[in-house]
Amino acid sequence: MDTDSPNPNLSPADVVRIQLSALQHNDEPTPNAGIEIAFQFAAPTNRAITGPIDRFIKLVKNPLYAPMLNFVSAEVEEGECGEEEATLRVTVQAQLGEWVRYVFSLERQIEYPYSGCWMTAGVVHEITLHLN
Repeated sequence: MDTDSPNPNLSPADVVRIQLSALQHNDEPTPNAGIEIAFQFAAPTNRAITGPIDRFIKLVKNPLYAPMLNFVSAEVEEGECGEEEATLRVTVQAQLGEWVRYVFSLERQIEYPYSGCWMTAGVVHEITLHLN
């Protein structure tokens, strides 16, 4: 399975897992390589708002999204999945021990070069649980 760039063979859950794996190992093999992979799977409409890449890196490193970087573990909950849109909930255990849940919204792309590919339209922080 090609995990470097979007392709029509990837399901919404595949796309989210690829992004999570990249973010979990963000600085491998180079600094922010994981964030760059996540950006590759951002829908063009998402990139237009959150890009360019330097801006996207700052966005991911802000306190709401930073728990996704180098997290300890993650659970992807299968959510609603239609023909054109999908929503998945992700809970990560961050390095500092808190549990953080995000909602990933994905859209199947219709325009070249991403025709048929599921890509992330947005990620919303839902809740942070401190279990100390």
